[in-house]
Amino acid sequence: MEHRAVIESTTVEKVQQLLNEHAFLEAFAQEVGVTPGPIEVEEQADVVTTTMPWAFRTDKAGIPSLAQKFLPKEVHLVWQQQWQDDATGQITVELNGTPAATCTGRATLTQDGDHVAYLVVTETKTHGVPWPINGKIESSINKDLVGWILSVQARVANRES
Repeated sequence: MEHRAVIESTTVEKVQQLLNEHAFLEAFAQEVGVTPGPIEVEEQADVVTTTMPWAFRTDKAGIPSLAQKFLPKEVHLVWQQQWQDDATGQITVELNGTPAATCTGRATLTQDGDHVAYLVVTETKTHGVPWPINGKIESSINKDLVGWILSVQARVANRES
């Protein structure tokens, strides 16, 4: 599934740097409304990896109703993003509990005039969920949960850039 956002009046370099800053990551977690664990930012060669364990209640405002149907009352997940110097990245979301799922995504930042286009293409796979319900849950996690989190990330980036 494709998730698109525009980050206004900035450059690819500034957005990429912002997405890896500890202060931005804290603001992002706060905007999502999660209880974050320790945020780890690791730089090796030309790759920056950020890992954030999160917990949040699904009955709070902003969580799509379809996602609330399939998710437990409290979700525990690990959000990890890796950005390379060429403005391409990987996003991985590990959803723990029932249902358990892994969402992987390829991300790109491209300059579009004065703005930055942010594109993430994701795929979600559930673990231990019977067919045919697994497809509905994967779609809901991919579109409603991960899509919503990515839209929050773009909103915070627009505000912080």
